[in-house]
Amino acid sequence: MKATLPCTVAAMMILWAPTTPAAEPPAAGVAEIQARNDRALVRELSEYVIAHPKAADRDQAYAALFNKAIEHDWFAEVEDLGRKYVETDPNGPVKALAQIVATMARAEAGRYDEALVRFRELVKELDATDAQEEFVRTFSDEFTARLIAAGEYVVARQAMVAVLDRFGEIEAVRNKVQQDLKRLDLVGKTVTTFSADDIQGKPVRSSEFRGKYVLIDFWATWCGPCIAELPRLQAAYRSYHTDGLEIIGVSLDESKEAVIEFARARKISWPQVHNAGASSDLVQAFGVSAIPATYLIDPQGTILRIDLRGQALDETLSRIFRKPATPR
Repeated sequence: MKATLPCTVAAMMILWAPTTPAAEPPAAGVAEIQARNDRALVRELSEYVIAHPKAADRDQAYAALFNKAIEHDWFAEVEDLGRKYVETDPNGPVKALAQIVATMARAEAGRYDEALVRFRELVKELDATDAQEEFVRTFSDEFTARLIAAGEYVVARQAMVAVLDRFGEIEAVRNKVQQDLKRLDLVGKTVTTFSADDIQGKPVRSSEFRGKYVLIDFWATWCGPCIAELPRLQAAYRSYHTDGLEIIGVSLDESKEAVIEFARARKISWPQVHNAGASSDLVQAFGVSAIPATYLIDPQGTILRIDLRGQALDETLSRIFRKPATPR
């Protein structure tokens, strides 16, 4: 006779049986695989520095942790560790990275005044060496871009002035910041009247767009971030064009033929101006120093926002037209 266990014992054994964690769904691509691995790395490094606060390789662990967080914009996840590092090791070699994390986490949370305080602290402590100059220029560009995308122009200006006060003696920094400040000054002002021919030879006149919202998009076929933003622009155009949204593309490509071919292949339906062959230099007129660069103009011809991209563009247009964009 086959032996059997009592039902209660069998049931208890089932309850006690080890369970296998549910497997993650297959990754959609290389980027997702890398992101998963980096998530695991950030988690393990966080656990390590917490469990071993005096480890000999503590700074190495923090540097790897903060760099990964900065790479992926995972600021909120490591903000507490960044703040703790600054407090416990104010002269530590990784302090600047910790301050970046703390600054961007505050900005990410919409607490811009607090983020500005931390940004000023970081800039004030840096030396005007080549390495730190490049460091602060890269980070300040990222920080002010975040502020501008959120429409926080006053805070963005204060951040730029802080950089100018600290590194203004360096010509490259001074010129860059002064140009960025001029672009900020355009917000709230009436757009310069312009007229140019598009890539099909048809005239594009700013006066014809009065009464509508116009997004002027400076881009190029060789600009990766510009191309990445294209599906979002196309979705916005489909969603809001009949409600009064116009888009004017201004290409900085050397060859007009490249723009024509690209616009045809990607089925871009709004006017495209090739700046090099235009009757007026729109890049100079709008003070564009880098792309992608966008200008949102209201129906009265006033520049309402600059450098709207990503989710900030979606949210702004959704508020203006009081409906969400169609899926991309």
